[in-house]
Amino acid sequence: MSSRAARRGISAASSVERLVSHALIIAALLTLAPGAAHAQGSLFERLNLDRLHLSEFGMSVGPARPSQTVSTSLYALHADYGEIAPRWRVIFTATYWGSRFTDEVVQRFVDSLALSVDDPTNDATIRTSRINVSDIAITVDLRWNALPPGPVRAYFGGGFGAHVINAEGRLIDGTFVERALDNITGGIAGVAGVDLTILQRVVIGMQARFDLLSGTRFASLRTGVSYRFPGAPPPAGSRPADGAGAP
Repeated sequence: MSSRAARRGISAASSVERLVSHALIIAALLTLAPGAAHAQGSLFERLNLDRLHLSEFGMSVGPARPSQTVSTSLYALHADYGEIAPRWRVIFTATYWGSRFTDEVVQRFVDSLALSVDDPTNDATIRTSRINVSDIAITVDLRWNALPPGPVRAYFGGGFGAHVINAEGRLIDGTFVERALDNITGGIAGVAGVDLTILQRVVIGMQARFDLLSGTRFASLRTGVSYRFPGAPPPAGSRPADGAGAP
């Protein structure tokens, strides 16, 4: 095996290891973060974080177009921890999308490299390749329900979170460019959507979202389904009907 092939193998293995480790960290945070809030005592009670209880869990999918990349599909898991104040809900979301930089973006990069090559005979070539990019993220949303409690829930809100960006391709494998594109960064988001309860414990929804983070930004339109757990706390300030919350 040539040294170049060996470097590509080591780079690919390192990328897989980073993705697996980051995915495990994200899954742990999604599961443990709300529980940690309960364990902190009176400070969290004063902030109403003691109200957080897992009330819904679901998944969603939809198109996304990160900047400078080919349009792709996005997949998400979300956990609704109920209301922290009247009409204000807290939602944790884990998201994944994978795509590649557009051919135009890659070609501009190759052209910039060619300008730096000293080639008096004009016979040097740079082999192009696809540059794949992916994002694994965990975010926390605070959403305001525009309608009173009922089967239809329209909301607006915002969120913040951590994004793990990974890029790889033969053109950049083992270079500082790959290391620069591989990044863990924070991001903010704006969100709007509507949910509809179609069965006692089944909720379908559609959401429009825009995420802004260092190095990229993207809009997505997500369609999802959630399961509402028995015994979920009623909305703050509402009076549940007799027997509400029973299985």
